[in-house]
Amino acid sequence: MNTADHITVYLARRVVTMEPGNPTATAVAVRGDRIVEAGTLESLGPWLQAFPHTIDDRFADQVLLPGFIDPHLHPILGAILLTCEIATPEEWELPHGLVPACPDGKALFGRLRTLTDRGDPDEPLLIWGYHPIWHGTVTRTDLDELSTTRPIVLWHRSFHEIVLNTAAQQWLGLDQPSVAPYADQIDWDAGHFYENGKFPVMQALMPHLAAPDRLHRGLQLTAELVHRGGVTTCGDLSAGGMLGPDAEWAALSEVLDDDGVPFRTYLVPSPLHWARWHGHEDIDKTLARIAELPAINTRRLQWLHAVKTFADGAFFSQLMHLCEPGYIDGHCGEWITPPDELLELSRPFWNAGYDFYIHTNGDRGVDACLDVLADLDTQHPRPDFRYDLQHFGISREDQVTRLARLGASVSANGYYLHLLADKYAEHGIGAERAEQMTRLGSLARNGVPFSLHSDLPMGPVRPLLAVSAAVTRRTAAGNVRGPHQTVTVEQALRAVTIDAAWALRKDHEIGSIAAGKKADFTVLAEDPYEVDPVAIKDIAIRATVFGGNVHTITVPRPDPR
Repeated sequence: MNTADHITVYLARRVVTMEPGNPTATAVAVRGDRIVEAGTLESLGPWLQAFPHTIDDRFADQVLLPGFIDPHLHPILGAILLTCEIATPEEWELPHGLVPACPDGKALFGRLRTLTDRGDPDEPLLIWGYHPIWHGTVTRTDLDELSTTRPIVLWHRSFHEIVLNTAAQQWLGLDQPSVAPYADQIDWDAGHFYENGKFPVMQALMPHLAAPDRLHRGLQLTAELVHRGGVTTCGDLSAGGMLGPDAEWAALSEVLDDDGVPFRTYLVPSPLHWARWHGHEDIDKTLARIAELPAINTRRLQWLHAVKTFADGAFFSQLMHLCEPGYIDGHCGEWITPPDELLELSRPFWNAGYDFYIHTNGDRGVDACLDVLADLDTQHPRPDFRYDLQHFGISREDQVTRLARLGASVSANGYYLHLLADKYAEHGIGAERAEQMTRLGSLARNGVPFSLHSDLPMGPVRPLLAVSAAVTRRTAAGNVRGPHQTVTVEQALRAVTIDAAWALRKDHEIGSIAAGKKADFTVLAEDPYEVDPVAIKDIAIRATVFGGNVHTITVPRPDPR
């Protein structure tokens, strides 16, 4: 027998398999990158008598789960924003330390002044995290008061908005004629560029954002956050849309396709963004280009037969499109892709058998997405598809039942409720809709498949935080919002394991611990079924196993208890 026949048996206090027919075990046998069997040391006897083996008891007093899956995050965007100066309303735990919060306007402008005054006065200053609900409205005039010579680029917490001072507009070579095609989502006098209006700003920023050293450092930071979260599989939704397809693939290949990286990334392109990067090519040319992508797949980077589309605007920006009664202040949401355009953009990919992941945040956006699905499936029925609504911030009960009838699914942002529900109850949408934000309980009651994601950097890569919030509906301030929308611990854990794998059409390979599947595990210090649900978010993650190889987490999150 050669070394390829060697079996390693991992012992654990408990193995949670996410397999209903074999829900728990205390030992898992692994050969190469695959699971041989999950059971007990005694039940594995026939395998161990037939093959050379090693008993690995390093996890004997800990709990093994299937490797966590974050089906929607953005490695390139995380690399860009998390290497900016950070001034978010909440604190951020990064590998180099804790970044304190800027909880109000005074704190924000104090940090902005400190940042503007230090360092090279000619070096552009990029800051991420401003949010008007916490900080008040910031305009070009406010940034000009900080500096009329140093370019200042202030990203909204959502990323979907940017505010520039005059020096930044000049540095980027922007003027009103050059941005005219996007003028309906630009307030030039305020220096405010939002949704599609930020595209010319992003194009002009590319040489700075895509500097090799900066991008490499940012991707390494992002990879560390993914690992610390216990994630062994993630989805890069809208891959290629930030820096352009070729530049992003090169950067991801250099950093994330390394043997030391303990997770795989599934990539999904956005036809909207790809068409822009290729000079507004017609959709058939974009479809042909996207169809070629799987040919370059590697073990860790793989293009799915799927696309990402966008309906309405950002949830963090309160630009999601809402039905009556709308917003308290009367402002309107924004379309990234108006409904009629969304249908025509989607049709060629639907007919070609692609799965869909659709960014939508408001109930009017959900209506638009479901109308598109109904039209597509009527004209060209498909027996098996993924039509997965991403984020799903504000919805209605009738939409949940329609989701079930149409065969759609949901990947909900696990951070919205935690950070935003309390503020949104007071500012923007009122208490009732804030209580029903991310209505997972309704999805579960109607049999609609759902997963949970971080949308990094919109939320931290902390699946256990998402699980805890889903089970308790407890916000960062400790308030319980919408207790009838809770789900069970089992349902929430499925949403970051096997149900997330199903959403990516990879449940035959990952998401549970069963014979023949990839040997991906997350190692926890405590059992999430046994602790107080509020404490699930604080369970220490000791290690991950990716493809049969152990990757210890050497600097775990601090335990706040």
